[in-house]
Amino acid sequence: MPIALRHHRKCDRAERFTVPILAGAAAAPLLSAISATGAAAATVSTEISDAAFFGAWNSTAGTWTTSPVFDYDGHPGLAPVAAAARAGDYKTARTALLQYMKGRDERVPPAWAYNGVYSAALVPLFLDHIWTLGKGEIYRTTFTVGTDWTTLTSDVTSAVQGTISAGGVGFMLMARNKESAAAEFASRHATSGAPELTLTYADGTVHTLAADQSCYIAAGTDADAVFGATETIEVHDEGTGAFSSTTRKGYLWFDLSGLTSPVSATLSLTGRTSGTRQDIMLYQLQVSFDETTRTWSNTVQNTFSWQGDAKGFDWKKITGANVDSEFYYQLPRFYFAGPLADAYAGAGDEDIATGLIGLMTDFIADTNTYGSAAGAASYPRNLDAAWGVQNWCYVYEILRSSPSLTADTNTTLLKALYAAGPFFSTTTSVTPNWMITIKSALVYLGACFPEFASATQWRQDAVAYLVEQLGSSLFPDGGYTEASSTYAMGVANTFVGTSSVLVANNYDVGAITPLSGLSWFLADQTYPNGYDPSYGDSSYTDQRASLAKLADLLGDDQLKYVATGGAEGTEPGHTSVTYPDTRVAVQRTGWTDTDWYLRIGADRGNHGHPDELAVQVYAHDRPLLPAMGAYAYVTDPTADWLRKTTQSHNTITIDGLAQDPTADGSVTNVATPWADLADGHTDATAGVRHERSALFLHDLGWIISDTLTPADAAKHSYEQNWHLLPDAAPTLDGATARTTFGSGTQLHIIPADPDATTPALQDGYYSPVTYQVTPASHVSYSLTAADTVRLDTLLLPLPVPEGTRAKASLSLVKRSGSARVLELKADSLKGYYLRAADDGTTHDFGPYSYDGPLAYVDQDQSVQRILLTGGTTLRQRGNALLIADQALDGTLAVRWNTRDKTIEITGTAAEAGGANLYLAATWARSATVAGQTVRLVRNGPLVAVAALR
Repeated sequence: MPIALRHHRKCDRAERFTVPILAGAAAAPLLSAISATGAAAATVSTEISDAAFFGAWNSTAGTWTTSPVFDYDGHPGLAPVAAAARAGDYKTARTALLQYMKGRDERVPPAWAYNGVYSAALVPLFLDHIWTLGKGEIYRTTFTVGTDWTTLTSDVTSAVQGTISAGGVGFMLMARNKESAAAEFASRHATSGAPELTLTYADGTVHTLAADQSCYIAAGTDADAVFGATETIEVHDEGTGAFSSTTRKGYLWFDLSGLTSPVSATLSLTGRTSGTRQDIMLYQLQVSFDETTRTWSNTVQNTFSWQGDAKGFDWKKITGANVDSEFYYQLPRFYFAGPLADAYAGAGDEDIATGLIGLMTDFIADTNTYGSAAGAASYPRNLDAAWGVQNWCYVYEILRSSPSLTADTNTTLLKALYAAGPFFSTTTSVTPNWMITIKSALVYLGACFPEFASATQWRQDAVAYLVEQLGSSLFPDGGYTEASSTYAMGVANTFVGTSSVLVANNYDVGAITPLSGLSWFLADQTYPNGYDPSYGDSSYTDQRASLAKLADLLGDDQLKYVATGGAEGTEPGHTSVTYPDTRVAVQRTGWTDTDWYLRIGADRGNHGHPDELAVQVYAHDRPLLPAMGAYAYVTDPTADWLRKTTQSHNTITIDGLAQDPTADGSVTNVATPWADLADGHTDATAGVRHERSALFLHDLGWIISDTLTPADAAKHSYEQNWHLLPDAAPTLDGATARTTFGSGTQLHIIPADPDATTPALQDGYYSPVTYQVTPASHVSYSLTAADTVRLDTLLLPLPVPEGTRAKASLSLVKRSGSARVLELKADSLKGYYLRAADDGTTHDFGPYSYDGPLAYVDQDQSVQRILLTGGTTLRQRGNALLIADQALDGTLAVRWNTRDKTIEITGTAAEAGGANLYLAATWARSATVAGQTVRLVRNGPLVAVAALR
């Protein structure tokens, strides 16, 4: 079946064509949603009765008085089940059903989803009901302490190597078992045996570091107590539930600033236990802390244990700890089920199968009494239930052959899976990614369990709904309606997953016309290194594998080029793009990991941040101005700052307020071979309009121009923020800020009017992945003023080696009413930049004058470049340099070379139907307009270039 594709080209042109669908790969997990939308609680629901499941037969009438959920006629192998059901012998029906499921043909299920950092060492923890939310705490090892003070060592090489660039590494100590014994370890304040981290390098150099922070936290009556000055770190856990009033967890932090990655790292701890021996789990900590303030109440915890609790999980929200509500939502998603099933399939260990089956049946038993609309099939929300069903479809295909699966348990599992079908067919949500996830789960049910009489209808209806839902989830330009790159990719991956499952099980996929638009929206925004720009509730993760799957599914050779960094496929016919409906523009020089990139957006939607007109900048080898991430969906000062403040984004905070992203706004961009010009506006802060433009000179950097226009005469406060990676180590030289990364590309931030603001380095945070956060400095420029404020800033990337533009400068040389003139110098290049009101007034800027609202002119030896919008006449020292016979409609870019005697004219004003031009270039021998060679005609001191027709 064909899929209509849409590629975005420069100046928003589109090309449409069709390609055949190909099989894709399985879906990657979405970040979970934070909305409470879902099925409302109804009456208490219990397990489906055997009569309702297998059917009730009226032998006199020869009909089913209660229809079975199975399609007995369409699956002859179910004949023994049907015969037993007709006889009312449901015990035999259960046994026959198990035998059928064990022997049926293999089904290809969806891939399992997991939200953390997985290793095989987690399997015993999962079986003991010890679970970690996300990637903020990473299990590393378990060690044992005895009754005497003893120094123990643990290999933490992977933890240190993975965090060296973040400037620090932390560790958490947690009791492995629920028991009366308590362990204690020497803290950094101890007179002997203090924690040490030993780093060994390839040349034999050894660095031994003392801990910079150490403490423990305590539940119960000590939940608000600080234990950061004690000589010992207490570790203990006992009782039932996720923790008890006597639970203690220990924390350590080591500063790695200025160090490079070692070949090995060892953590040394000195400790003992009050029992005979005690097992202690060591987790890598992804969040720094302050020992003088850390308590149980203010610590965001991601790992909890139900080990030894006869009741197991209660599958309910954890109370009494500062834990993300996602823990409650994600436990029922059974993210641990896929790894357990794989471990069983690999080892054949029936203890693993028994443990996993026990978790599933415990969940069914508990949730059938919690009053949810369809028991286990709907708990706690429809989104969570959908992820749970995806994972259950995967594990059932493995467990159905296990000797540990009894006839009764098999029936219980299948009843729960069946119950999800009618529920997913009717449940609703206002959030697009929720409905797409829910309906994809319905596809999986229909594909993996064709024996259910409704399977075909579920599958067909869900596929039709998904295609329609995807279309309605996109703006007309193909952009996704939720303001989060990770959620957008999650939706795209869901379609890859459903298509893969359908194809693998010999079902038609059908047409998914909108998927190409979404795929290119994602590709266009991806950093040159293939990573997610991570705006909104998103993570900085490599997107190329997902883009490759989409390219395969769509048969898109240009998308394959993006996905492989140019190793395969055909280079796209565009670079910079605009999504005017989504209100996003991307400027880029190309598609390799050394290209340059800027994203500017005024987007809106679920999972978005108050970040209107924020920019993300990448150049040569790294993000230089990144989005700072989301951290967690939890009430926490760090998470609130990242997700809910405008100050945490690369834009301007007005009067200290968070923006309203639903307000009016726009973004445009015009791309030319040597410069891009993006313009945007937002009314996201009441009372002040913010306008921002980004002039991208491809061989130099960006000139960012901000205009802030209040609606009243009162004074307003403004704070322009530029956020940096944690290892940027910024410095201030007057108003100019410079990064001092240990290697690679640097960034200079150069205000054109250094006296207009107060510069400062401020503390903030960077969260590259959910549940991970690191301190990071940012540069701010503040002022308070009435009337209109204008700020211009040069963002100057300096790749290593630094090249010829290292001493570039931008200065304000004229301010008159709305007009503003900047002078740019960069070694032999000298340029002038005019921004003014579009009222036809002629303004002088350096040796030039122009009657339009924008002009940029530079000269670098034999090359002169001109960028104009509006207006008709550009003069140099009174002499005509360029004349248009009508006002320029859009942006015009001219580049000429007196040595090569060539003229190149591009831009939206150079397209067909534009103005005829007259240039002071009688020396020219050839010219192109919008890529087409045109004839030059001498006209006195000027040369005429006719517009394209």
